[in-house]
Amino acid sequence: MAIPKETKKQQPPPKPSANTASSSWADRVKVTDSSTRYTLDSLPQQRVGNKIEITEDMFADHAEQWSRSMVGFFPGFRMNFHLVNKIASHVWKSNGLESVTTTASGFMIFRFKKKDQMLDILERGPWLFGGKAIILQAWHPHFVFDKNKISKLPVWIRLHGLPFPLWSRKGLSLVASMVGRPLSCDESTFSCSRLDFARVCVEIDASIPLVHKFEIVTPLSPEPLQIEVEYEWAPTRCSKCNLFGHSCRQEGRPRSSEGHNEEEKKMATHSETRAGEGIQSTQAMPKVPRLRVRMPRLRLRVRILASKKGKQW
Repeated sequence: MAIPKETKKQQPPPKPSANTASSSWADRVKVTDSSTRYTLDSLPQQRVGNKIEITEDMFADHAEQWSRSMVGFFPGFRMNFHLVNKIASHVWKSNGLESVTTTASGFMIFRFKKKDQMLDILERGPWLFGGKAIILQAWHPHFVFDKNKISKLPVWIRLHGLPFPLWSRKGLSLVASMVGRPLSCDESTFSCSRLDFARVCVEIDASIPLVHKFEIVTPLSPEPLQIEVEYEWAPTRCSKCNLFGHSCRQEGRPRSSEGHNEEEKKMATHSETRAGEGIQSTQAMPKVPRLRVRMPRLRLRVRILASKKGKQW
C-alpha cells in the first residue's frame, strides 16, 4: 500500500513591520540596474506658489546635443509629422540627417550627425515640402517655440548690381545690412565664382517693411548705383501686429483652393527648392478647371491636368 506523502503546511503571510508600513510607494519600487541612468535628482518638493528661474548655465547645458540641429516650421500651415519625416528622410538622409522630432506647438527639429551637414542644408535653402515653404533656422539656446511670437526670420536674398569693391566679407556684410541683419552667404558668393548676383542670408524684422532696392554712392560712377533686392521667398508679414505668418489686412481676401490668398500664391511661384548641387525652380500649380461634357444619356467629367516644370518634394 502506497504511503501518502506529507502535505506541507502553508505558512501565513508575514505581518508588515513598522518600517514597511511607514515606507512610501517610491521606496518599494524596484529600480533595475539598466534604468538607473534615467533617474532624476532627488530634490525636495518646492513650496506651492514658488517660481522656477531658468539660469544661464541651464541654457548652456546639453547645448552640444542641439548645436547640430535646425528648427523648422510652416508659416500659417501645419503639416502632418509623418509626411515631414518621410520627405526629410528621403531628401536629407544622405546629408547626415539623424532624426526628426516635433513639438506640441508644431515646430520640427531636424538633427544631423555633424554641424557642417546641417549648415550645408541651410545654405541650399529655401526648401519646399509638398509645395509648402518651410522656414529653417539653426537652433540656439534662446529660441522661442511660439508661432504667435515670430517677429524675426532668416531669408535668402539676391543682390543685383553690386560693384566689385563690395565682393568681400566686409562689403557683403555692409550691403546685406541694408536689408536686414547679415547672417551668411553661399559658397559661390564667397569665392566670387558667380558674379551676376550675390546670394546672402539676412534676418528680417516684421516691424520693418521689406526692402526691395537701395542706392550706393561710389567714386566709380557720378550717379548713385541702384541695387535690386530679390527675395527667394518671403513670409506673410502683418504690419499691424509686427509678426510673421499672417496678415490682418488679408484675412478677408478670397483664398485659393490651397488655402493661400492670391499674394501668397504669387510669392510661392518664385519660391525655389534646392536638391544636390543644382537649383531647380518650382512653379506654383495653377488652378485646374473642370470641364463637363454633355452627351445623350451620358455625363462625363474631364479634368485637365497641368504639368509642372522642375522637381518638388
